[in-house]
Amino acid sequence: MTKTITPLGYALMGLIDGEPKTGYALRKVFETTPMGNYSSSPGSIYPALAGLERTGLVETRGGNSKDLKIRGKGLYHLTAAGNDAFQAWLVAPVDGKDLSTAMLRFAFLQGNPDRGLTLAFLDRFAAAADGEAQGLQQFLDSDFGRAMPLQSRLAVEQGRRQFESSAGWAVWAKQVLEQGEMGDEGELGT
Repeated sequence: MTKTITPLGYALMGLIDGEPKTGYALRKVFETTPMGNYSSSPGSIYPALAGLERTGLVETRGGNSKDLKIRGKGLYHLTAAGNDAFQAWLVAPVDGKDLSTAMLRFAFLQGNPDRGLTLAFLDRFAAAADGEAQGLQQFLDSDFGRAMPLQSRLAVEQGRRQFESSAGWAVWAKQVLEQGEMGDEGELGT
């Protein structure tokens, strides 16, 4: 039986893939970085790790099982099945409606030595975001969209502009990666 892996599960797998970590070290990453958007609560991280362990995607090594549950001893490692699932997720099609999870994938592609995967991801991301922007524009241009109250139309327009901006960001990010340059003051070139 294959269990659906949540974005939090993939975030944990990505952090473990880079370097095996204790549960406590994983929790600290969520508490001290923007990864906290996925959760920094021990009440969700430890159950997510336990679920990944039950499905055979991660395993703990070191310490005894009592210590692992009580004090966070031992290191979480991806299993071969976990690595396969994680790598498949990294190269899966981009869902334009869930760009925040796509950004998580983009961040974890950093560890992949094949730069072509990252560049292809950015092409797919741009196409998905552009498709969503076009779909919202078509909706706004439809009879139903034109009949919506002004504030509702403005709310849909905000979404359209967000997707449009995300598509433009992906094109720009690909150019930056291809050039491999930073600005004079350590900032990304614009």
